Amino acid sequence: MHRKILILTLLSLMALSAAAQVSARKAIGSDFFTHAKRISNLKVWDDKVFFTISRADKEKNNYATDLYQLIDNRPVKIAADVSDYFFRDSGIIFRERKERAGGEAGAGEEASTALLKLGDGFGEADEWLRLPFRTSQIEWIEKDVFFYTAPYNHNPDKSSSYHVYDELPFWSNGRGDVSGQRSHLYYYSRGESRLLNDTLASVSTPVLSPDKKTLVYTLKPAWYGKQPDGALLVSLDAASLEKKEWKLFDKATYGNITFINNDEIVLTINRSLERNYIENPGIYRLNLRSGKLTTVYDGSIYAIGNSIGSDIGGAGRAEITFDSRGLRFVTTDVDYAPLVHLAWENAAVTHLSKGRLSILEYQPYADGFLAIAQDEQQGAEIYFIDKQGEASALTAINKPVFDEYNILKTIEIKFRSKTGRELNGYVIPPANRQPGRKYPAILDIHGGPKTAYGTVFFHEMQYWANEGYAVFFTNPTGSSGRGSDFSNIRGKVGTVDYNDLMSFTDAVLAQTDFIDPDRLGVTGGSYGGLMTNWIIGHTNRFRAAASQRGISSWLTFSNTSDIGYSFTHNYWGTDLWKNGTQLWDASPLKYADRVKTPTLFIHSEQDYRCWVVEGLQMYYALQYFGVPSRIVVFENENHELSRSGKPLNRIKRLEEIKGWFDKYLKN
Repeated sequence: MHRKILILTLLSLMALSAAAQVSARKAIGSDFFTHAKRISNLKVWDDKVFFTISRADKEKNNYATDLYQLIDNRPVKIAADVSDYFFRDSGIIFRERKERAGGEAGAGEEASTALLKLGDGFGEADEWLRLPFRTSQIEWIEKDVFFYTAPYNHNPDKSSSYHVYDELPFWSNGRGDVSGQRSHLYYYSRGESRLLNDTLASVSTPVLSPDKKTLVYTLKPAWYGKQPDGALLVSLDAASLEKKEWKLFDKATYGNITFINNDEIVLTINRSLERNYIENPGIYRLNLRSGKLTTVYDGSIYAIGNSIGSDIGGAGRAEITFDSRGLRFVTTDVDYAPLVHLAWENAAVTHLSKGRLSILEYQPYADGFLAIAQDEQQGAEIYFIDKQGEASALTAINKPVFDEYNILKTIEIKFRSKTGRELNGYVIPPANRQPGRKYPAILDIHGGPKTAYGTVFFHEMQYWANEGYAVFFTNPTGSSGRGSDFSNIRGKVGTVDYNDLMSFTDAVLAQTDFIDPDRLGVTGGSYGGLMTNWIIGHTNRFRAAASQRGISSWLTFSNTSDIGYSFTHNYWGTDLWKNGTQLWDASPLKYADRVKTPTLFIHSEQDYRCWVVEGLQMYYALQYFGVPSRIVVFENENHELSRSGKPLNRIKRLEEIKGWFDKYLKN
């Protein structure tokens, strides 16, 4: 009896101690992302492991990226201000960031590219090569012989005081004015450059074969005015410079070009435009000698790449590697991103990583793999994945910081959609939750729509949860991770996805006991902003909303966005002249006279993806109809504000959203 009492007493003390430790942790604030580090550019050279670490600097209001080597599982900084790098001549080569001022190649202004080299010992970097022109990508044959791409603008009428547009697209998010801009391919040999494409054509993603004899790239044929759909695949003999164009499918786009050997490549081909269907790209194998094209995998379930959203994790390269039985790549599986193997023989997919690790980048290493990954609610670290798929962390770059803060675990919610499909989502409970108490909650909707939320750390959600909100999120129909049929919502935006979001909200309220159904908020960015605009015009169940960089009218979006006409056709199969009524009926702006929900709008002046007019129209309408509303427009920011905007602007964005919800959900 005494022993039982002693055990119970010890358990109670342990529970109290654990609770005290949790409560002693710091609350996640709006600036937490400035403490987290992004790890990227993982590479292996001579059994040594290298990578870059990026961090936000609040004082300078910018970001810094440095090069590190992993030594005894410790990150050791070896060079500052390095974003990408490669290995040549027994050293590490990287581009000098502070180059001489100059215009674009072809504009008649001076431009140059300086490449620096870190030699043995990785001390001071010396100039390895200076080129009298600007380069984007280089594919090396020798130090003085290589292919390179460079920007070019065929429109000489450029000025800092005005813009001249004569093409479509005429602007691009994150790049600004792109009217007349092309990417040219050149062959450089011992001091002389030779242009390899038509002046009005544009080249991208050149890849050189292992034996340095064949270059493969994609080509947008010469155009003036509206950019053509799709692209051509081109192979080029590195000795003769003779080219062969491969128009494998009508209106196809090509990506992830990787040489298997000197004669064969694997690549992804997206045929959505040709098939009038939103699909994952298929994986193909092309023999450049025989011309034989083989379908390896149709992409019906698994697509190459991690599309799990995160505002601290960073994007990784969609790398393809090979073994004797097939190929390996990172994919999105519902709500996490594993490493998988695809067999040549029967396209069977096998998971190479266990658990719920979401992998950003990977490299074959020893008898397994190195990976930059996020594990549940932790920051990114470098892991080793063994032959059994078990992962062990090699670094603790983010862990010490994350251990100091009150990071809340997700609760899975399963529900059935109106179409009968079983789906899932998650709830992050509010910090310091008290039994029997009801809390306000925020529905957070991801962008895309062909992306996904997972259980990886998401700063904005953890910030709101630490401020006393429950946060809930799901992947409605149209999201990635469940195959092409699930993501294909052509002609259905605002219908089946809206129903999924409402069914999920019902399930969250039914399966939790700490959310106040009368104090719900809704927010989202891009597609999430579109759905927020749509929701407030179709239900009054949300007491407040924060719409971020969203679409309000398909009519204006399709004729102002940098991707407007292609994206609108992809999701609706029409344009305003063929079926303007359908696009207007699907536009949130049409239903603005029904809105009763106080709404905050967040937009950026240089967001050419969802131009500021999309926010202004909804804001104007709500003001006109007397609905409490506010718009915050950030200068010198674009569509990526929440992920890579200036640190102080990212903090301001989060505080604006919190302040709006505090006003309407806590008072």
